[in-house]
Amino acid sequence: MEFLLAWSDIWKQFAPFIITFIVVSAIGFLGKVALFSKANQPYWAAFVPIYDVIITMRLVGRPDAHAFRMLIPVYNIYFAYLVCTELAQAFGKNKWVDYALACVFNIFYILHLAFSYSIEYQGPVYHPKVPASNAVV
Repeated sequence: MEFLLAWSDIWKQFAPFIITFIVVSAIGFLGKVALFSKANQPYWAAFVPIYDVIITMRLVGRPDAHAFRMLIPVYNIYFAYLVCTELAQAFGKNKWVDYALACVFNIFYILHLAFSYSIEYQGPVYHPKVPASNAVV
């Protein structure tokens, strides 16, 4: 009974934030499901917490192990920016405006990529830098 009273108090104070969080999360999941389907990946992967990041790494052409770079504090902000720009490139968006939109309005940009008929998945774009000493001539 005390739990219900405590939840009631929390709901009274934070209802708009809770509803906004639920709506934005639902929009994000919808966008990811459609994006994965458009890129011929399993749509259900959007609902599996770590596997969805691994699938995103595959979309941009990064190794699966790069998904764990998202767990490194501070570096994950920089890495998320890289992945957002590479995701835009994987769908043929190569202008700085697209990169800015992909990073700032990520959820809505993912929806745009997923539901736009004129945008198609081009393929992976990540190419690891090869040291000059190992370059094949």
